[in-house]
Amino acid sequence: MTFIKRLELQGFKSFASKMNVDFSRGFSTFVGSNGSGKSNVIDALCFVLGKASKKSMRADMLSDLIFNGGKQGRPAKHAEVGLVFDNSEKVFPVESDEFKISRRVLQKGNSVYKINDKVVKRNEILDSLARSNIDPNGFNIILQGDIQKFVDLSGEERRRVIEDVSGISIYEDKKRKSIRELEKVDEKLKEARTRLTERERYLKEIINDKKQAEKYLKMQEDLKDKKALLLFKKIHDLEQERTDFDERIDKNKCLLKD
Repeated sequence: MTFIKRLELQGFKSFASKMNVDFSRGFSTFVGSNGSGKSNVIDALCFVLGKASKKSMRADMLSDLIFNGGKQGRPAKHAEVGLVFDNSEKVFPVESDEFKISRRVLQKGNSVYKINDKVVKRNEILDSLARSNIDPNGFNIILQGDIQKFVDLSGEERRRVIEDVSGISIYEDKKRKSIRELEKVDEKLKEARTRLTERERYLKEIINDKKQAEKYLKMQEDLKDKKALLLFKKIHDLEQERTDFDERIDKNKCLLKD
């Protein structure tokens, strides 16, 4: 089982300079006066885990999370939080004994995510966290007011909360996504089958036209052969007729001489 070893903060809310917060295996507690930054630590956890709701981090915009300089300090150019997990049991898909995720937000509000200092997409971080049943939008982190909300939930809503905590909901979401993808594939297959049926019908028409054309060409060849044969017979008959005339003429010439 994994646990959080270290939280690294720089330029995030009240943490202007780089600061590391170490955790030990088991139970950790933060104690301090009002305004000392206890809640900002939880906000940093929500932020680096990729939590979607800005309200949970008490900010209207992501750029509001960047240290604003206070009364006398210089505003930070960006806010960055890193979260280091123990990976000695290889819970996460990396060879290192530490699994670090980090998130940086720039002045324009866009975020950059990293795994062990390598830039990745947010979904890659969420998939890696899901291996350890960590859901940024689930109940791994209980915020102020969440207990009262849980008490007020209906039975069906509580069941969904338990599914979120147990990690079942993640697989249900993946199942629903897979079903939607399968439905899209089915639609594409139906379209492909329709096009294939049309092509097959068109192909049959082409094959039929080809047969008709071949039949026509064969008939044309047969007609040419028959015409040639007829012409040959006419020529032969004329030559025979000419020979007969020549013989008659020769015969008549002999008679006249006598």
